Amino acid sequence: MAPVARKLAVNWGVLEPLQTAASLAGQIEELKTALEMYGDLPITLIGYSWGAWLSFMAAAHYPAFIKKLILVGSGPFEEKYVAKLQKNRFNRLNEAERGEFKAIAKALADPTTTDKNALLAQLGALAAKTDMYDPLIDESGESGAIGPSR
Repeated sequence: MAPVARKLAVNWGVLEPLQTAASLAGQIEELKTALEMYGDLPITLIGYSWGAWLSFMAAAHYPAFIKKLILVGSGPFEEKYVAKLQKNRFNRLNEAERGEFKAIAKALADPTTTDKNALLAQLGALAAKTDMYDPLIDESGESGAIGPSR
């Protein structure tokens, strides 16, 4: 989301807090602390991917801190939507990419797989293709999602 943050920062203050806590509760508290210390409460909180989930949960814990909540590229909040999400993702991939996606998912589930970071990077590239709509590309070539998937 760095390219999006840079565009927003032209007109508004932007915080990009680094989450270091190893627990969900810890990350919610880290975000709360950053908002208290540096935010002009109540704020508009924008979260992308895991950040969308974290923003949603932080807003639920501290609703007085949040004026608006914008969730970008969030995973589904209800299990009933997971199958539809997977179907939509596969429909946006060609046959070879679908095979690659399935093979990577299978390898990641295998406890004997050693280089999971490389596999996660490959899976991330495939998911970016299916989950981003008209991504922004900055001068360094870095992309950032700006809207929901197609």
